[in-house]
Formats: sequence, C-alpha cells, structure tokens
Amino acid sequence: MTMKKFLKKHKWIAAVALAVLALPVVWWVRHSQIQQSIHVVKRMTFEKIIETKGEIHGKNAINITLPEIFKDPDLQVWEFKIKDLAPEGTIVKKGDWVATLDQLNLNQRIQFNKDEMELREAQLNDAMIDSAIDLSSIRQQINELEFNLQYRQLDLEQSKFESPAYQRKMQTAYNQTVRQIDRRKRDYELRKMHLENRTKRNENRYNYHKEIQKKLEQALEATNITAPEPGMLIYARISGKRKIRVGDEVGPWRPVIATLPDLSVLISETFVEEIDIAKIKTGDSARVTVDAIPGLQFPGKIITIANIGQELQGVDSKVFAITIELLEKDESLLPGMTSSNQIIIEKIPEQLIIPRKCLFSDSLRRYVYLKKDGRIWEKSVETGPENDDFIVILDGLEERDRILTHPPAENEKVAVYGE
Repeated sequence: MTMKKFLKKHKWIAAVALAVLALPVVWWVRHSQIQQSIHVVKRMTFEKIIETKGEIHGKNAINITLPEIFKDPDLQVWEFKIKDLAPEGTIVKKGDWVATLDQLNLNQRIQFNKDEMELREAQLNDAMIDSAIDLSSIRQQINELEFNLQYRQLDLEQSKFESPAYQRKMQTAYNQTVRQIDRRKRDYELRKMHLENRTKRNENRYNYHKEIQKKLEQALEATNITAPEPGMLIYARISGKRKIRVGDEVGPWRPVIATLPDLSVLISETFVEEIDIAKIKTGDSARVTVDAIPGLQFPGKIITIANIGQELQGVDSKVFAITIELLEKDESLLPGMTSSNQIIIEKIPEQLIIPRKCLFSDSLRRYVYLKKDGRIWEKSVETGPENDDFIVILDGLEERDRILTHPPAENEKVAVYGE
C-alpha cells in the first residue's frame, strides 16, 4: 500500500500527527510573542539627545575656486555658467581638469572691448595728427615773425639817419614784432601743453582697453579650471543647500566650485533648528552613524556653532549650522556620505528607564502594566526627563520589574495596584 493511499484511508491519524508536530511551533511562536511583549526594567544612563541629518566632509579642505583673474572688476563680467564638470568623487592630480566655464559672456565682452580699443586708437591717432598740424602752424608763424624782426632790425638801424619821429616809428614797429613773437611762443607752449594732455588722455584710454584686452584673453584661457592639489573631488554646495551642477553660475560673489578634502580628520556638517540651538554648546558629545555603512557608530564632539541662523529649504524655522568632529574614523568613510547625528545635551547616570511604548496615561495619571506574581497590575508611576525613545521613572517601579509593552488583551484580568 502506498503512503498516499494509507493517508487517505487513515485521515484521522494524519491529522493527529500534524497537530502533534505543530504544537512545538505554536508554543515557540507564542513564547516569542510573550517574551517580546515584556520589558524588564533596568538602570541605565539616560540621555537627552537632538537628532539631525548631516553630511561627512574633511575638516580641512582645499577649495577649487575661480582663478584670481575672474575677480578683477575691469573684466566687467560677474557671472560664469558652468559648462562641464568632472564627476564627483574623481581622484585628481595637481593640474588635472576639473571644470569648464562657458565663454559666452567673455567673448561678448572681448568683442565690445575690441570695438572700444579701435575707437580709442583712432582718437589717439587723430589727436597726434592734430597736435602735429597745430604746432607746426604755430612754429611757422613764429619763424615768419622772427624773419620780419630781422627787417625791423635793419629799418631801426637805418632810421638813425632819419628824424626822431621816424626813429620812434621804427622802434615801435620793432617792439611790436618782438611782442608778437613772445605772444606766439607763449601760445605755442600753451597749445603744446593742451595738445599733449589731449593726446595723453586718448593714449591712456587706448592703453586701458589694451590692458583689459590682455586680461580678457587671460580669463578666456582660465575658463578651464584645474586642481591646485591632488585629492578627491567633492562638489561645493549652493548656499548650504544642494550641490553645484552643470548650468549653475559662479562668480566673484560665489567663487567655490569644488573642494579637495583632507581625509585625515572628518567632520559632519549639519543644522540645528533655532528652538534647540540654545541647548547645545561647543564640546558637547555626539554619536554619528552613516547611512551607507550600517552597524558602525563614531563618537564625536561639536567644534563650531554658527552665530547667525539661516533659512533652509523644507524647514519652517531658521536653522544654525554646526560642525561635529569625528573622534574616530574608518577607511570606508568618504566625503559626501549622509550622516545621522545624535547630539547629547543631557546625560544622567543610574536611572530607571523604560521605553515610551510601555507608558500609558489618562487625564489623571500615568501608569504601566506590571506583571507580577502571575497577575497583571495597573500601577501608577512618577516620571522624570524623557526623550523620543525612553522615559525616566522616578517612583513606582524597581529594577528588574517586568512590564508590558502593550495593553493587555480584553480577556485578560487587570488589577489596580494598591487596591
């Protein structure tokens, strides 16, 4: 007889066998549920914490910024759009390409400056030609007057044989010519000074645009940004928010494109809401975990707290930037990883602590369900400080008391402790 036929014929035997086999499983599941529903009260160190999200960075970093030439106000170009970027996390050597800036604004400025330079050059040439013509004309007039003065000199010498009246006339004519020569020489010097100043102004204007042209050409060459030192490339953040990307604009007012962090000392940069900022101070302890590396926890301490709050997208109130230095590190920690930070603002040792889910309340009191002597008791407790997960019990429980983590079932009998 086959096993199939045997089981079909003796169904009750199979049912009993299955029930017997299932009993240990049911007992184990029920035992596990009971164990999980009981919390044993212990004395522990109570901690009040503030939890924040942050990002891992090197404490010291070299900023990759716009070259100094772009900060020159003579360029009159204040924004540069990022055209291309090396992938974040790239290991670069000194001099390796990092980013390329769009040259459109520079090219427009170069063309405009070229037009101005050509105009100033033409004005300079005109001024030099006008100067040469005007001064040459005045010199010619002076030469003619000096030639006339020679005739006046001869007439004056010959007049000594004439009447006194004629002599005075010749002397007057001679003196008048001398005065004309002196006046024309003064006019020459004044005109020369005026034309030299005019020429100099035009020359300065031309040289100014010529110098700007050199700067613009240098800036054009500098639109390929390179790494100043070796390291791992990490994009900069825009106003503490998202990371920079292709299409964003940088300029003298926001020159940082990326950083090369020093990985010997790591920090977590995070933000604390203004309602909590008065509770923390530099030197406070913290615990840092990294989302990408579950199971690892790093001790830390607060080293900086911002003096001024700022607005952060997605947060209603203002926040303050703080920096947590990691006191230990791991090779798997990398800049840019998201961190979870627990800032310890209060620590009280040797306290009776229970999970929040074990505490129940009504309009008059707070109580727990105590399991003792095979019965369940509803017992009032006095509570102290609390955090998001735990509550300190000041009175009503003792160490090693067993309490329920959830309300008892409707069919379970509950007695009020002390009645």
